[in-house]
Amino acid sequence: MNLNFGTGCHRITSGVRRMLLLGTASALLALSLSACGGSDDNIDRGPTTISLNAKLNGVFWDQSESRLYLTDDNANNIRAWDGDKSFAAFAALTSAPTSGATLGQLTRTGDGTFYTTRFGFGTDGAVIAVDKAGKAVNLSGTDALRRRIGVTTTPDGGLIDGWFIKGGSGAVSELTVNGDKATEREIITGLGKPVGLAVVGDQLFVSDQNTGNILSYSLSQVRKQAATLAQGKLLATFTTLDGIDLMTAAADGSLFFGGSGGRLFRINAKGETSVLASGWPKMMGVAYDEVNRRLFVAVAAADASIQASVRIVPVN
Repeated sequence: MNLNFGTGCHRITSGVRRMLLLGTASALLALSLSACGGSDDNIDRGPTTISLNAKLNGVFWDQSESRLYLTDDNANNIRAWDGDKSFAAFAALTSAPTSGATLGQLTRTGDGTFYTTRFGFGTDGAVIAVDKAGKAVNLSGTDALRRRIGVTTTPDGGLIDGWFIKGGSGAVSELTVNGDKATEREIITGLGKPVGLAVVGDQLFVSDQNTGNILSYSLSQVRKQAATLAQGKLLATFTTLDGIDLMTAAADGSLFFGGSGGRLFRINAKGETSVLASGWPKMMGVAYDEVNRRLFVAVAAADASIQASVRIVPVN
């Protein structure tokens, strides 16, 4: 399925079309449920575009709360969406450095703590923790020279982040947090610009924006002994024009991600690549609602005259 849509929700199923043609009274009810991709519980599966005044980066879908969380560079905060058309402030983050907010991916551990990264442009790279009450703190002990983008959790409650140093190489590290302090231990080295990270079971997925490669590693093995770029299993390669970015995964190992090229990709559990949408502005973070089989995609504003958007995409 290839979706190319604008603002609003306008999907009409073939079944509804048939009922409309037949003039049945039940068509009106079916239309009200399907036009926004919903079902009888009013879940919007898309395609839908929700515009908002923000500079979006990471997104995280909390299944237990049925709530979407986003990082916003403009406000230097985390925002939350409960299914209406507004995105309320959830947590103000630590003061943005002179290099800017430059927020990255957003993830959450089992105790309810959020973690996000600051890119920092080689001077202000950081990892931020936000507790359930919305209190934010910069974790001390991490190297501010490291330009961080991706961060994700592991099934056993651990944290993985990715970083690179301009003019040098990039790596994926295991992040160990103790109170307000953190340490990073490299588990994959020799990467160019690791951006997207996702973990499913023992599989650790990494996207390298410099090479366009999507790689897979055994999490248990790289925890025992650090691996190199060459030791990763190559799943797919994309062009520099695709500009692949942040990534999310389904329970079966399917991967979803977009990029600066304006295309939304899926790599299914069989390793087959498809395009779910195209012709969009730059895509940043993506989050997957496993229960309702829908993606949330953070899409940048094409220019200063329009707003950024969150786009809901049905996954079939």
